[in-house]
Amino acid sequence: MTATMSKQPETINLDDRQAILGEIDGLLEASNGIDETRAKKVRKAIDALRKGDDALAAGEENAAPDSELDAKIDTGLETLRTRIHKQVERRSRDYEKALGLMDELETTLRDKELQKAERANNRLLSIMGNIPGLSEQRWQDIETRLQRVRPQLRKLESWRHWGTTQARQNLISEVTQLTDAGLPPEQLAKRIQQARDQWHEWDKSGDHAGKALWKTFDRACETAYKPCVAHFKKLKQQRTENLGKRQAIIDSLNARYAATDWKQPDWRDIDKFLSHARRDYYKIGNVDHKHRKPLARALDEAFEQYEPHLSSERSRSLRVREKLIADIEALATVDNVRDALEQLEALKKQWKITVVEKRTLENKLWKQFQAACDITYQRRDAERNEQAAERNENEKQKQALIEELTHIAAASDAELLTNAPALARTQARWQEIGWVPRAHEKSLDSRWRAAQQQFSKAFKAAETRSQASALDNLAQRAALCSQWEQAMLSGNTIDPDAIKAEWDELPALSSAHANAMEQRFRQALSRPDDTILSKNLADKQATCIRLEVLLELESPQECQAQRMAYQVERLNASMKMNQGSQDSPEDLLLAVLTIGAVPADAAGAIEQRIKHCLARHMGQS
Repeated sequence: MTATMSKQPETINLDDRQAILGEIDGLLEASNGIDETRAKKVRKAIDALRKGDDALAAGEENAAPDSELDAKIDTGLETLRTRIHKQVERRSRDYEKALGLMDELETTLRDKELQKAERANNRLLSIMGNIPGLSEQRWQDIETRLQRVRPQLRKLESWRHWGTTQARQNLISEVTQLTDAGLPPEQLAKRIQQARDQWHEWDKSGDHAGKALWKTFDRACETAYKPCVAHFKKLKQQRTENLGKRQAIIDSLNARYAATDWKQPDWRDIDKFLSHARRDYYKIGNVDHKHRKPLARALDEAFEQYEPHLSSERSRSLRVREKLIADIEALATVDNVRDALEQLEALKKQWKITVVEKRTLENKLWKQFQAACDITYQRRDAERNEQAAERNENEKQKQALIEELTHIAAASDAELLTNAPALARTQARWQEIGWVPRAHEKSLDSRWRAAQQQFSKAFKAAETRSQASALDNLAQRAALCSQWEQAMLSGNTIDPDAIKAEWDELPALSSAHANAMEQRFRQALSRPDDTILSKNLADKQATCIRLEVLLELESPQECQAQRMAYQVERLNASMKMNQGSQDSPEDLLLAVLTIGAVPADAAGAIEQRIKHCLARHMGQS
């Protein structure tokens, strides 16, 4: 080999370098790990080649190794070292993992956990088959331990196979019973699929069933599944129909888009159409899985073609409604609340949504609109509260008037008659007071009418009692005057002081005839002439006739002509509806009682007639 090198050193070196480089490439390209023994031989060959290069360089001045091949060899050698280093590290890790799995295998077998033991055994064998360069001693250590546990593993597998076979037979029995179970098709199919999944799980565990047992199981599943065939065929038909329905909706969307005049579109109708189309599309049942994505894309494309137009209209509608909200908020500057409310109602009618925005934005805008409206409504409520407070105060004032009038009506006659203007005064005040709460208006008016009626009735009764008292007072004074007048006509002596004292003991006169009665009293103390007596008698007779007609009393026979004349006069007055000329019994009684002395021979009769008229009137009152 040395002689050869001396004759053709360059060629020999080149061939050796090419062989070494090819060996390095072969080691690096190996798929099952690097052969470390061969790698050592390559390193030795390289070392020998380098020594030969040094000797050659010393003997021949012009000799020079191939630097390009040497660079490639160095690069390949460095890569080889790196790969071998990683391989060694991985071998150590895998060996430690194999020892751990061996420990796990022994532990699980000891605990009779067959499934875990099989899993550990399979992983151990997989790792041991992929550890390149493992020493014979390490292989032998693990193999020895495996030999010790394999009989136990096979025994457990045998027991498991027997148990699994029993379980498979039970599963076949259960599937066979499903044929007559009467389960709904979906539940039946699910049970059958669960049985098949269980069978495959047993297979995956490494405990495979015999071919005959598998065929028995498969036939049982096919027989039990027969009732499901028609059902799922119907479902498939429904899915096919659903496909047609969904496609029809997509087609209608495209057709509507093509038919729409986008210069004058009916936005609300389009938006409603799109909303209903989306709703109807998703209400339709399922379709086959392979059609779902294409349909979804077609639906999205159908909706997307509308979007540029809808987006523009959404923006316009949004601006219009924002302007409307601003106009409504500006109503806060309108002084008259009623005018503000009228304008608000007109503006509210302008709130129209042509194309619906996103729900969050629509909700936000609607809340702004409501808040803007509430500004005016709050002003209205504040004004109503003020009006309510005012009406409540008016109610209190009217209730006070009712109580005042009721109190006066219940007072004594003197106080009642003194407060005669109270009714007119409270009526005027009632009209001046404004509105009261509507809920209490009817009841308050009813109480007011009742109070007025109570006052009028009480006042009239008091007035009647007062007139009767005054009339009785006048009658007593008239009787005294008549007594004194007849005494004077008879020539009897009268004590003026005694008469005055007796007169003053009577209640004071308050009627309009007080002066006339006082005048009669003064005249009763002197003797009148015959002319006055005759005139007084005539006046008394005429007045008595009138009283007797009014009080429906009989008149003396000699007075019948005068009575008839008076009745005719009354009839004429009533026909002429001249109620002002009609006499009243009160006035006539007051008048007749104040007429002075009459002749003595007529005094008894005329006084008796006066007493009858007075008694009749008092009785009627």
